[in-house]
This record gives sequence, C-alpha cells and structure tokens, in this order.
Amino acid sequence: MKPGLQAADWQQLSALFDELVELPAAVRAERLAALQPPELAARLARMLASLPEEDEDATVLVDVPGYNTRLVAALSEPTLSATTPPQPGDRLGAWCLAELLGEGGMGQVWRAERADGLYQGEAAIKLLRGDRAGPGLGARFARERALLGRLTHPGIARMLDAGEQDGRAYLVLEYVPGRTLSEHVREHDLGLVERVQLLLEVARAVEHAHAQLIVHRDLKPGNVMVDERGRAKLLDFGIAGLLDDSGHQADHQLTQITGRRLTPAYAAPEQITGEAVGVASDIYSLGVMLYELASGELPFGKRGLSRTALEHAVLHGQARRITRTTGSGDGPETDAGPGRPHDADRAAGDLEAVAAKALRKNPAERYATVGAFIDDLEHWLSQRPVSVRAEDWRHRVRLWLRRNAALAAGTALVFVALTAGLAVSLWQRSQAQAAARQSEAVTRFLTELLSSANPDKHGGHIPNVLELLERSRAELPQRFADDPVTHARVLEVMGDTYADMNRFDIAIPLAEELVGLTQRLWGDDDPATLRALRLRLRLDTSLSSPLGVIARGEPLLAALERQGADLSDRLELLYQLIVAYAQAGRVDDAERVRAEAWPLVLKLFPATSFDAQYFNTYVYHLRVAQGRLADAEKLMLDLGPAIANAPPQRARFVLQLRRHLWNVQARLGRPAATAAAAQAIVADAEALLGPGNVTAQRMRFDLARQLAERGQWGEALAVHEALAAHVHAGDPPGLRLPLDAAALLARVLAGQTQGAAAEVQRLTEALRPSPLLTGPNWVEATGRVVRAALALQRPDLAGAALAPLQDLEAQPWLQRHAALQSQIAQWQGELARQRGAALSSLEPLRRREAYLDSLPQPQGLPHWAAQLDLALSLRRAGQPVAEALARADALRPAWLPAHPLDGLRRELEQPAAPGAWDGRF
Repeated sequence: MKPGLQAADWQQLSALFDELVELPAAVRAERLAALQPPELAARLARMLASLPEEDEDATVLVDVPGYNTRLVAALSEPTLSATTPPQPGDRLGAWCLAELLGEGGMGQVWRAERADGLYQGEAAIKLLRGDRAGPGLGARFARERALLGRLTHPGIARMLDAGEQDGRAYLVLEYVPGRTLSEHVREHDLGLVERVQLLLEVARAVEHAHAQLIVHRDLKPGNVMVDERGRAKLLDFGIAGLLDDSGHQADHQLTQITGRRLTPAYAAPEQITGEAVGVASDIYSLGVMLYELASGELPFGKRGLSRTALEHAVLHGQARRITRTTGSGDGPETDAGPGRPHDADRAAGDLEAVAAKALRKNPAERYATVGAFIDDLEHWLSQRPVSVRAEDWRHRVRLWLRRNAALAAGTALVFVALTAGLAVSLWQRSQAQAAARQSEAVTRFLTELLSSANPDKHGGHIPNVLELLERSRAELPQRFADDPVTHARVLEVMGDTYADMNRFDIAIPLAEELVGLTQRLWGDDDPATLRALRLRLRLDTSLSSPLGVIARGEPLLAALERQGADLSDRLELLYQLIVAYAQAGRVDDAERVRAEAWPLVLKLFPATSFDAQYFNTYVYHLRVAQGRLADAEKLMLDLGPAIANAPPQRARFVLQLRRHLWNVQARLGRPAATAAAAQAIVADAEALLGPGNVTAQRMRFDLARQLAERGQWGEALAVHEALAAHVHAGDPPGLRLPLDAAALLARVLAGQTQGAAAEVQRLTEALRPSPLLTGPNWVEATGRVVRAALALQRPDLAGAALAPLQDLEAQPWLQRHAALQSQIAQWQGELARQRGAALSSLEPLRRREAYLDSLPQPQGLPHWAAQLDLALSLRRAGQPVAEALARADALRPAWLPAHPLDGLRRELEQPAAPGAWDGRF
C-alpha cells in the first residue's frame, strides 16, 4: 500500500467506485478532481481506468421467479482472470453449479448444489466475471466477503463459503427460495398485523447488522425474501458500508457523490444529497417500507417515475397520512407494490406516527436506533402506547409553520392562532377530565360488580357471571340517572357481553335502550349512535333475522354515507343487505345491492385476493333465492383456488365456503356431498372454533335436513341427537326452537311418535312471532311443526300450527316472498286433503307447482315431491292422474336412489286410490 493510504481506505475506494463507475467520463473526471486526499483520488482513477472502453455497466438481468436478482446488480468485479465461461456442472470447491439465476454486466448468480457427498444442500453462488479484471477491484469483493462474514442472524441470508478457483473468486451464499416481500404480502393478501410482523423480522436483522457496525444502505422490499415458511430474509449487502464509533459511515467525508446504485424511492434524503450516511439512513428506508406495506403506496413519488422525479419527491415532498391514501395512486406499475391491506384503517394514529417519525427529513429527528423503531412496532402490535404519538402533532405543526412562514409572521394571525390553541387546549382538557370521570365511574361500577361475587353476600353460594350481570343490569337506570354518558358506555359493554354469551333475549333490549339513549344524547348520525345501531344489527344477523337487518340496515347505510364512513364499513353493511334481501324474498333489491357493491369491492381489494373472491358467498345466497342452484354451485366451485390458497386468518371463512358448497351440491345430488364430507366440515369447525360452535351446529343441521328430504329419517334423527348435545335450555329461542322443531319432525318420520302430539302443541305456542324469531327462520320452523302434525294424522294440531302463517295482515312481508308463499300453499293443500277436502287441496298445490315451474333451473327432489303430492290429491278427488304421474316421472332426479315416495308412486298406479298415505314427506 502506498504511503498515506490507510487500510480503511479500501472501504472508501469500494463505495466510491460503485458510485463513479456509472457516471459519464466528463462528470467522473470532475468528481475525481474534487476528491481529497490526492492519493485516494489517484488510486481510484487507476481503478476506473482499468475498465474496458465499451459500456459494460449496462446490466441485463435474467428474471428468475423466486429469487432476488438484485444480487446480480451488486456483483463485485474479480481481480483474477478466467476466460472459460462457467457452465452447469462446473465445480467450485464443494459446490456444483446447477442453474443460472441471474446475470449482469459484472458477474453471475448461480444456484448450486453440494457435490462433496457430506450432505445435500443448495446455495446461491456469486461468481465474478474474469474478463472485468483491474487493479483494486478485488477490494470490493473482499469488502463484501468481510461484511457477510460478520453477520450471523436468522433474518440475514448468511455466507456459507468463499474462495478462489481457476482464477475465479466466488462467494457461496444461503439460497432463499420464495418471493420478495411485496410479492408475498400481495399474493397472500396479508392484513396489516401480518405485514408489520414481517417488517419486524427485517428490522431485527438490520439491528444485528448495525450492532456489527454495518449499515445496509439499500433496504427495500426487493432485497427481502420471504421463504416457504413465511420467514423474512434480508439479502444483498453488496453496497453496505462500515460505521465508525459514532454510528456514521466511515467514509462519510467522501460520499459527496450521488449514490447511483441506490434505489431513490427508498433512499434517505442524505443519501441522495451525498451527506453523511449512518444508521438513520437504514431507519428511513424501514419507514418507507412500513408506509408502503400499510398503504400500498410510496410515501414520496410513485412507482414508474424517473430517477430525477423520485429524488425530487424524496427531498421536497410531504407524505400523506396513511389512512388518507387509496392504494391506487402508484401509476401503471401498481402491481409491483405490496397492495393496500384490507384493514389499512388500523394504521390510523399510532402506526401513522411511527412511520412519520422514521420518515423525518432530518436524520437527527428520526429514531435514534433501529431498536427504538422495533419497540414502537411491538407496542403497536400489543396495543400499547407508542413512544412517538405525543410528539407527532407537534412535528406536524412545525411543518405547517415552516411551509406557511410568511402567513404566520403577522402579529394578528399569531394572536388568533394562540387564542385558538388555548381554546383547543381548554376543550381538550375538559374532554380529558370528562373521560377520566367516566372511566372512574365505569371502573367503580365494575369493581363493585366483581366484589359482589363474595359468597357471604349470597348465602354461601358463589354467583356466576350471568347472575352478577343480571343484578347489575337491574340497577343501571338508577345508578347512572345523572350520568347518561357513562350509562351509554356501560350499556354498550353489557350489550356486547350478552351478545357474546348468546343471550340475545337480554342483549336485544339493552341494545335498543342504547340506541334510544345515544340518539337523545348525540343525534342519529353520531359515531356512538352508529355503533349502537351496528350492535343491534349484529344481533339480527346472529338470529338469522333478515327483516331486522333490513329495517335497521337501510337507515344505517344512509347514515354511514352521510358521514363519509370508511368504505370497509359500508361494504360490510352492503354484504349483510344482499343476504337479508335474498332471504326475505326481495331478490330484485338483492340484485341491485350486489351490482352496487361489486365495484366498491374492487376499489378496496385486488380482484384475485381472497377478500374479493369471498364476495361470491353473498351472491351465492342470492342465486339460491332465485332458484339458480347450478349457478350457485358454480360460484362456490370457482372459489376452489381461493379456498386452497386462503391465508390462515381466513380459515373461519373457508369453513363457510365449504358449507355452502356442500349444501348446494347436496340439493343437486352431486356425489361429493356425502354425509362423511359434512362430518369432516363439522370436525374442522370444532378443531378451529371449539366444540359446539355455531358453524358446526349449522352444518349438522344442514346434514340432518338433507337426510330427511332423502327419506333417510333414522340417519337424520341420529344427527339431531348429536346436535342436541350442544343445545341447552338456556339458549335463546331464536336458536333453540328451530332445532327443536326439526328434531320433532325427524322423530315422527322415524316412527318415534310417543309424546309427539304434546310436543307439537308446546312448539305451536312457543313459535309465536317475536323479535327473537322472525322471518323465514320462523316460517320454516313452524312449517316443520305443521308437517309433524300431518304425519301424526292430527289435522287439528296442524291447523292450529299453520294459522299464524296464513295471517298476512300480521306478516305483510310474506306477501312479497314467493318461495315461502308456495311452501305455505303446499302445507295448506296437504291439510285440506287430510281433512277430506281433496278437491279444495288442488288449488294451493297447483300454486306450489306453478312457482317451481317458474324457476330458471331445475329444483330436483322438492319439485318431484310436489308433483307426486298433486297427483295424490287428483286421485283422491277422483280426477285423472296419468298426466301428473308422467310429469312426476320426468321430474324424478336421476341421481336419487330408492326413496319412500317411490312407494307412493307405485300405489298411485293401482286401480284403487291410496288411502293411508299422508304427511310422510
């Protein structure tokens, strides 16, 4: 080494060479002339002079899916010459070249396999081109090898080996199959929490590098691979630099040259302007990645802009708040980014403040260390306060004053600003004091509630949670008579609690009281009122009450639109309305809302994402209501790839998709819809959500219904008995009574009639319309009681059970529900026939037949059964049945095995009319 040139200067030479090699010759000479000391500039000039005259800096990369070709762009030049091009099968030490992953102007990256027999393994070999030899270029390669050798962290692709063979220098690096960070989160449609967790892994790797006095200098999603197990790995320390003891890059006095190898969108302002680079630069890049993962957009500039435009945006632009972005503003190359998470609104407040802190223009104002950045991300994940939230609003005020210095200079305006600030402070103080008083009141209430569990106060009996809540609920009006705000807060908590306990009989009056109280206190459009309405709507959904969803959902949707509510909140309500309209027989309204909702879905989610695909499940309910069973099946089958690739946090929704597919395929007689397949869904639901969960109960109920319709009454009864183990007397009527009615019908059809008449009478009385049991759920439950009474040959009981369904003045919504009207007509016809009025039964049975004929696609088993029922009434009325029987034969599903109704069909062919057949199906 020449006098005056220190060992550390090799690091400076390497970094400067990276920056100067791509500059035009004239600009390069000008920059060299300005460098100090002269010895360093002269050495660098000789290195640059060794390059061939042709432009070999232009890089052509081979894009290999699953591997980061950014490694190639950072390849260092060799110091040795080797003229033979590498080929698959070449040996480098213990490794054999297998596949070229990428190639650039200065070298190649190969996938290699272990070839010495000690163990099997893969690696990425960074192989330097021998025809780029020149004095001093080996220093860059040695620098990278030295840096990687110091990094041993599970989040950093480690160096496995290094060496030189046949004039070629090479590095053996860990091979990381997978996708880049942006590709991974976009393809798996990860939510905000999962994205932050991945960024935390990257940040911990960067923290380790900083602990080894190494700054990465080129952090970006393309340099992070997520492997097949979902773990993030940081790659490419090719332009990393060493730090001095102060945490700044050791060659900072020589970095006045713009870093041409940097990625401007992720580079810190000081990197672009050539100022000192330190740990703060990597923190800035992590902040850009956080902002992009949370919003789908870059904080400064857009993808696809020129380098100059991006640099200008970084130096002079201001980032919008994450929650004010749309995720669709990155120009024609939006697909290159991570996409906006479906729950981006969760970034509001704390996470926005963390990103803003990391993205400060002044390095001194950013996080002091990556560890502090990690702490705040961990606090956000655990829902604890972050350290920077308090200072965030002050920083924004400073920025505003800086941008509006001339306007703020006037004394009058300063006075107004101070006055307004004082008023805001006083208002905030008042609000804080009110919140503190409210919290204290709620805390005191809960403390007294828990302390009342002392068995000495209950005669030695230890009360359960429900007993404590019931006692405190009775005291609410008097307890908070003078504090309606706290009363509203307690009502909201208790309403949620009772809803979670499935005590809808208590939760509903609490929710209605809460709605009335919030409307009186704050008006119809206040957020507290909207939350109360959503709680009430949640209860309607849990009780399968489409009438309640419609009655409360329509005005709630209008209020959300007036308030400019988040798109996700409005979409959730539109989803509920599609299903509710379909179940209430208002298929035209459901179709209208479906057409309105789909463009909004595409605004919020990528079309290929699971959340967008899941929209099919709402359309499924509409297609079933329209009688388009084949179309409903296709919707579910089209979701096959979405089900197979669904992220883990969507497992509960996958169960719903599988349940819907099984139901429609069972109705269509598909071979896949077996009882074993249904039980598999039950088992998966209980494994995921616990025994007795609602999804498992509904799947068992669906299976029992399909078995009963196929005449397998014993099997259906066995399923009901298994279901009964999870039904308790304390369950709300809206959930318990439909199950009781279905179980009764299964017992009667299976021949277990003892006590059945008394159960019919009990359920007839219990199944009176109420807020806890309304709409189609009530009609279907009542219809099962009617059918049980008919099967018992008790027309008197059947008539009493059917009477409420015929009272259209009390149930005006039924007049619009063609499907339920046709079912009620079926029961009316069967009852008339059993009473001996066969001729009178024909009209309602023909109405049922006309409705089924009007549907656009075949209905299978129900249509065949209705046609045979009509033929039975024709025979009883003494009318010809040949045409009706021929049509029944044409309607019998080809897939259906032997069925009890086949016996009725044979009897109808006999000369004497059957006299004993009634109510058996």
